[in-house]
Amino acid sequence: MSPTPAPRPSRRRAPLALLALAGIALAAGTARAEPLPAVVDKVLLQQPSVRSAQALLRAAEAQITQARSDFLPSLGLSYRNSDSRDETSGTPIDRNVRRSDASLRWNIFNGAADTNRVRAGGFYRDAADADLDNVLEQVAFEITENYSDVVRLRQLQESLQATIARQERVEANVAHRVEAGRIASAELDLMRVRLIQNRALLGQLRAQLGTAEYRYRLLTGHLPENLVLPAIQPAEGDTDIDTLVERIHERNPRLRAALQRTAARQAEIGVARGSFFPAVDLSYNKRLDNTARPVPVSDTDRSGQLQVSLDIPLGGKNLGRHTEAVERHQAAQADADDLLLKVSKDITDLQRQYAEARLIAPMLEQRVAAAQRVSSAYELHFDAGRRSLNDLSIAQGDLFEAQRSLIENRAQQTTLQAQLLGFAGELREALRSRYRPAPIAPELLGTQYVSPALAAAPVPTVDAPPAPQVDVVSPPRPLADATDAPLKTHLEAWAAAWSAQAFDTYRAFYTADFLPGKGRSTADWEAERRQRLSDAQSLQIKLDGIKLRPRGDNRVSVRFTQHYSAAQYRDTVRKQLDWVKVDGQWKIAAETVLAPPKPPRPTPAASTSPQEP
Repeated sequence: MSPTPAPRPSRRRAPLALLALAGIALAAGTARAEPLPAVVDKVLLQQPSVRSAQALLRAAEAQITQARSDFLPSLGLSYRNSDSRDETSGTPIDRNVRRSDASLRWNIFNGAADTNRVRAGGFYRDAADADLDNVLEQVAFEITENYSDVVRLRQLQESLQATIARQERVEANVAHRVEAGRIASAELDLMRVRLIQNRALLGQLRAQLGTAEYRYRLLTGHLPENLVLPAIQPAEGDTDIDTLVERIHERNPRLRAALQRTAARQAEIGVARGSFFPAVDLSYNKRLDNTARPVPVSDTDRSGQLQVSLDIPLGGKNLGRHTEAVERHQAAQADADDLLLKVSKDITDLQRQYAEARLIAPMLEQRVAAAQRVSSAYELHFDAGRRSLNDLSIAQGDLFEAQRSLIENRAQQTTLQAQLLGFAGELREALRSRYRPAPIAPELLGTQYVSPALAAAPVPTVDAPPAPQVDVVSPPRPLADATDAPLKTHLEAWAAAWSAQAFDTYRAFYTADFLPGKGRSTADWEAERRQRLSDAQSLQIKLDGIKLRPRGDNRVSVRFTQHYSAAQYRDTVRKQLDWVKVDGQWKIAAETVLAPPKPPRPTPAASTSPQEP
C-alpha cells in the first residue's frame, strides 16, 4: 500500500484560492457579458420574418383605405377632338368636333356591402397586427433558445474537459503502476476505454456547439461572446396553471389573430348578402363644351342630366358567393377552436415541465456536490488500494452526468419559461423588466468538492455591492453633523417627488450620468422610471430607519427602510443611496436594494416559556 502523498493538505486549501480567482474572473466576465435583452433588441427587427409581418400589416391597412374609398363619389371627365368627313344633302364636308363632358356618380345603396367590407378590413388589419406580435415573440424565443443553447453546450464542454483531464491523470497513475507490475494491464485498458468514450462525446459536443454558434451568427450577425446563462424572474400568476391558461387565452397572439380572422369572415358574409339587394346609384352628367366646325344642322351645345339607376342582380352567382362566405366563416371558426385546444394542451404540458424542472433544481445541485465528494473520496481510496479502478471510473462518470443534468436543467428552465411567456405575448416585456443573469456557480462545474454552502449558494438579492459598513462610536463626526439635516431634507424631497409622480423633479435628484447597474443605460433607466411613475396609481413612499454614514469629504451613504404602496402593488425593502456633491449640490450616484436583515433566532428560554414582565 502506497503512503498518502505529503502535499495532500495543501490540495484542500487550493480550491479556496482558485474559487476566489474564479469569482473575480466571473465578476469581470459578467461585467463585459452581452445580456440577452440587448441581443434581442439589437437584432429583432432585422429578421426577415419580422419584416414580412410588418409588410403584411401595412398591406392590410391599405385594404382598409381601398374599402373606405367606396363611400366617396367618383368623378369622370372626358374630352374628344375628332376630324371627320360628313355628307350633308349630297355635299361632302370636312368637320372638326371638340367636345368635353363631366360626370359625377355616387352609389347611395348597395345592401351595406361597403360597410361590411370596411369592417372586414379592420378585422384583417387587427389579425395582421397580432401576427406581427406573434412573429416578434417567436423570434425573441428563438434567440433566447439559441442563446441558452450556446451557453449550455459550452458549460457541458468545459465540464467534460475537466473530467477528461482528471481521467488522464488517473491513466498516467495507472500506467505507472502497470509498468511497476503492481496491477494488471487490463486496468489500463479499462481507463483507456472510458477516455475514448468521453473524447468521442467531447467531439459530438464540439460539433453541436459549432452548429449552435453558427446559428447564433445567422440570427444576430456577430459571434457569441461573453454569454451568461439567462433567467427571468417569475411573476405573480406564472406558477398557477389556471391563471396562466386564462391569461394566455386572452393574450396569445396566434389565438387573437385567429379570432380576428373569424370576425372578418363573419363581416364578409354581410358583404355577400349585400349583393342580393338592388344597387341604387345617383349620377349627374354635364356637357361642358361642344364645338363643331362647320356647325351641324342640329347638335347639343351644353346640357345637364340627373339620373337614378337601379340594378337588380339575377342568377345564382350571388347565392354561390354568399354560400362561400358562410362556409369560410365556419372553417375559420373551427380553426380558431382547434388552435384554442392546441394552445391549452401546450400550456398545460409546458407549465408542468417548468414546475418540475424548478422543483428538481435544488436536488440536482445536491447531486453534483455529492458526486464531487464521492469522486474525490474514491480517488483517495484508489491511491490507498481500498477502491478498484472501475469504482473510481464510475464515480467520475457519475460526476459528469450530475453536472450535465444540472446544466441542462438550468437551460431547460429558461427555455420553458420563455416559451410560456411567448405564448402569452409577454416574452419581450419580461426580458426588459424581469431579466437577470443566472450563471451556475463555478465550483459546481469543477471536479473538486469545495463546501455545501458555496455549492448551493443562492443568487444574491443585492443589485450592486454596497459600500462597506463601518460602525463608528467615537469620536463625533463633524461631516455627518454638517450634512445630516440637508441630506435628510433632500431624502424627504426625493420621496415626495416620487410619491407625486413628478418625473422631472424626481430625475433632478440623480447625477446626469446615473447608471442603474445590470448593464442598463441611463436612457433605458429614465424611460423605465418615467413609465412606472406614470402607470402607478395612489402612489405613496414612506421612509424610516434613516442612517447616514460619511464616505469622504463629498460622499455620504444613506440607508433606510422604504415602504412602497400603490393600488396594484406594495412592498418594503432596505435600500442604500450614495450621495455625492456635484457643483455644490447633493446628487444620487448609486441606488442599491439591500438584502433584508435575518430575523433574530429565539433563545431557548424564550421558546419554552414567556418572559416575566
